[in-house]
Amino acid sequence: MNEIIFFVLGLIGLWIGSEFITRGSLGLSRKFGLSESFIGMVILSLGTDLPEIVVSVTGAIEKNHGIDTSGIVVGNVIGSNLGQMVLTLGLVGFVGGTIKISKKEGWYQGISLILSTLLFLVLATDGLISKQDGWILLLGYLVYFLFISKSSKTMGKKTKKKKHNFGKLLALLITGLIIIFQSSTWVITTGVDLAIQFGINQIVIGAILVGIGTSLPELVVSMNALSKGAKNLAISNLVGSNVVDILLALGLGATISSWKVDRHVALFDLPFLLFTMVIVVLFMLSRRKLERKESLLMIALYVVYVSLKLIGW
Repeated sequence: MNEIIFFVLGLIGLWIGSEFITRGSLGLSRKFGLSESFIGMVILSLGTDLPEIVVSVTGAIEKNHGIDTSGIVVGNVIGSNLGQMVLTLGLVGFVGGTIKISKKEGWYQGISLILSTLLFLVLATDGLISKQDGWILLLGYLVYFLFISKSSKTMGKKTKKKKHNFGKLLALLITGLIIIFQSSTWVITTGVDLAIQFGINQIVIGAILVGIGTSLPELVVSMNALSKGAKNLAISNLVGSNVVDILLALGLGATISSWKVDRHVALFDLPFLLFTMVIVVLFMLSRRKLERKESLLMIALYVVYVSLKLIGW
């Protein structure tokens, strides 16, 4: 019973901490007048993805101490990515109606999304994300960051510079980090304990419970952006978060302790993830807009995945 309480408290803490960090990072980015696309794909994605980053690093440290957390961490990346780009984007599209996407931004986002997922699949085919693979993923994120930074000058409109209290923004960031570090420890340790107690595969815990839990910040931020009419910001945040999950979060953890990838995950979960990403990108690029019927199909894909995992796939 205590494990369930601390698991839920950990997920709540991840959400609260990421909210503080997101507000702080968004305030700093607006202070310097960065473009909306850059804010979404780099600044906001880093802020909202700190739960995944910290879960990965904490899991790697626990693994070095003899607790195998590979299933939780790898499952979290898969579940979080599906939760963000299929469930969350589907909900954003369904609630917000038709979302128009510019051709240039669609290509930037689509290529980044598919290439990062494909790299994950290729590196996992041998059943191990090694320390060397971790450095490859981090190098991939560096290339992505430089590419987006250079392209941001021509992507979307720039935000107007606003006056913000630097000390207050810094305090939000530090407080958020402290909350997230403690919360991630609870999520990792109780997640492993629950998997053992109930005989549940770690990949199921990671992909469904932890994956959905760590996707809450992206859902909240995207819905907030939607309510303020910033639909492109909502999509950019989700795409950027997926790239950060794979290249930065998974890569950073792998440089500390390599991740074992179950054969079934490499043959089913990762190909399913790549398939859904391709579907999402095709929706984004086909007519440069996302309609409600397409959003419903995306939500249905997520339901299919969760259902298959719950029956033992």
